[in-house]
Amino acid sequence: MSRAQAIELVRNGNRFLVTCHRRPDADALGSAIGFAEVLRKLGKEASVFSPDEPAASIAFLPGIYDVLRTIPAGTAPFDATFVTDTASGSLLPKGLPAHDVTGPIVALDHHVSFDDFADVVVRDDSMAATGELVLDMAVELGVRPSDLSLEGATCLYAALVADTGGFRYACTRSRTLRFAAELLDMGVDPWRVASNLFEHWAPERLQLLQAALAGMELNFGNRFALLTVTQDMLKATGATSEMIDGLVNYARKVHGVEVAALLWEQDAASSDLGNVPSTRVSFRAAGDVDVAKLAASLGGGGHRAASAATLPVDVATAKSKLFDAARALFA
Repeated sequence: MSRAQAIELVRNGNRFLVTCHRRPDADALGSAIGFAEVLRKLGKEASVFSPDEPAASIAFLPGIYDVLRTIPAGTAPFDATFVTDTASGSLLPKGLPAHDVTGPIVALDHHVSFDDFADVVVRDDSMAATGELVLDMAVELGVRPSDLSLEGATCLYAALVADTGGFRYACTRSRTLRFAAELLDMGVDPWRVASNLFEHWAPERLQLLQAALAGMELNFGNRFALLTVTQDMLKATGATSEMIDGLVNYARKVHGVEVAALLWEQDAASSDLGNVPSTRVSFRAAGDVDVAKLAASLGGGGHRAASAATLPVDVATAKSKLFDAARALFA
């Protein structure tokens, strides 16, 4: 399992599929679209597959509506399938073909926690975003950011901006900013990217935020902040599930909070775990706390400063399990 193997697959192959995790964010889908362009610049054939309707915040990504929503039956085998920003096999998109069609599965990822589901794993948790890993690999393959189209550069710049919180998070390194500068030199519009990712909220999303903040709980000496979003809150505000993304960051803004968490009661029909009651918990850290370890204790994973888990229980039970895990952290 190595980067060298992935590079060899690219150089020796001709036809590739690129995909990412379910309900993709800007790093996942931006990296997939960007990597597909890198492959095309090398004279390869590359298709991007993601069956989920893109969230409103990433609908601006160039080329997003050229992404395949299904893989037709009878599709010829690919030389390899690259999966971006996906730390667990349970997050692979629905409808991904069988292995005899996908060819070797290659994971391109930057998460600390990872279940090694792929045939070849290229994982570097020093990278601020999977988009940064894609750019670094592209250079090794002979494709500089200056070789990309404006569309490809925009997708990869969005990946960097999203996973660094607009270059605010500790994962931002000088290498990250150098790549970003090269992409900006290609004509990327930084305000268009940032405003779509972080602004332009629908009124319903603001109402959902208001409802979640009204019920915020502070515990363990105000070091732990918890928000909860239920299905009833979504119905009352008219918000959609995609509007939950990012709400947890508001709990982290409270002075003194070291860990922010958000419990999201999932609709059984769209649960990550199948048609069963489940609750997703998202974590954000402020400071030196490693929330990836907290998520791992609940069966999840992610980054040191941002992680998540899905529990096969209702919200009340999930809250109890969450507090047990947090109690151990803050003891």
